[in-house]
Amino acid sequence: MVAPSHQDPWAQVSEVVRLIHSGEARTRPELAENTRLGRNIITQRIQSALDLGLIRPSGEQRSRGGRGAEVYEFSGDQGRILAATIGTAELRVALTDLDLQIIESRRIEWDLMVSPQATCERVATEMEDLLRAHPEHAAWGVGIGVPTPVQPVTGRTIGPLIAGPHALEWATKLDIRTWFTQRMNSPVWTESISNLATLGAASAPDSPSDLLYVRMGRGVSAGVISGGRLHRGADALAGEITHLTVDPTSTQICLCGRIGCLDTFASQWAIEAAAGRLLMSGDGGALESRAVTVTDVVAAAEAGDPGCVDLILRAADATGRALASAVTWFNPRRVVVGGNALAMSHLFTGALTRTLNAQAPAGALQNLDLTQGSAERTEELRGAAALVTETLLSPSYLMEWGPGGFPIDVTKILDRYPLLV
Repeated sequence: MVAPSHQDPWAQVSEVVRLIHSGEARTRPELAENTRLGRNIITQRIQSALDLGLIRPSGEQRSRGGRGAEVYEFSGDQGRILAATIGTAELRVALTDLDLQIIESRRIEWDLMVSPQATCERVATEMEDLLRAHPEHAAWGVGIGVPTPVQPVTGRTIGPLIAGPHALEWATKLDIRTWFTQRMNSPVWTESISNLATLGAASAPDSPSDLLYVRMGRGVSAGVISGGRLHRGADALAGEITHLTVDPTSTQICLCGRIGCLDTFASQWAIEAAAGRLLMSGDGGALESRAVTVTDVVAAAEAGDPGCVDLILRAADATGRALASAVTWFNPRRVVVGGNALAMSHLFTGALTRTLNAQAPAGALQNLDLTQGSAERTEELRGAAALVTETLLSPSYLMEWGPGGFPIDVTKILDRYPLLV
């Protein structure tokens, strides 16, 4: 679909809403100055945004003389977004407002080996239950994260770069976006969980325009924010750092068939497999369970178990080496490391920082902010909501649903324009 002209009234409404939401301009004079639109046009566009419930008056600007200019704010609490992530071992579902604040969230242990229909049905049922529990506002849209890359135009998932767990395969055979659009009767967008976590991290008020999010999980993945926008790459595979070679002398064979991949050191499967070997050899120390998890390994390492400490340090060193390459060629202002218990470990982050400082050039590190993600992984759910709100409020979409007054009609638009993005 052709991008709307800046002269399109709804494109102008979108820009007015964006400026008010970001705080860049909140009064008529400020909006006129930022958009270069006339006062009368600005008044009309503000009225359209008011009619849609996207903004509201919030008082008057202090004036040295005469009446102060009326101030507007974004009405983030007037709409709801449904967000979900479908992981290999759990489902997470949340209801947020348009400001990405989580109203309620739920976590369900789930085996992704269960059929695609049963998985989607469970997510949809939880979404419907959340809407019944919070009936004040209708859902404007649905954002869903999956454990594989996603083709952004069609919303269809893409197979991982290498053969992985069988559980990931079904996602590439099901049109998840269409399934949820029909079931929820709402516009739906899908994206990889790592990209959603990146969008969530980028939604922080102080977020820089160049950011890298590294997600520690079953595999190690990353998302890239460049110039304030999510960078997906030519084939939607940007950020797949898990198979960067970090140790060519390693003897551990990766799932991809090569040696020395980051995945063989820092992925969930690799750490748990190594911990299992420690148990079998009698060197498990503080480990007690045969079904050991990354959380168990981190806890044992922090309790001083030498075998587990070594596993954590090896994972941190490998991740630091991979990050040194990424930081050198991308030069982000911030790197956020999140995901599982490994990312929350001070032992891990401390060792990662030491390797990064030793391997990356000083110029790339001088102004770099290296931080941890949230322990609850709220970035993923907030990112799903951000994907929906940013798209719905973009000029291309607002010019389609704005005249009708409510974005639920985007389902019909998707039927007419299946490649609309």
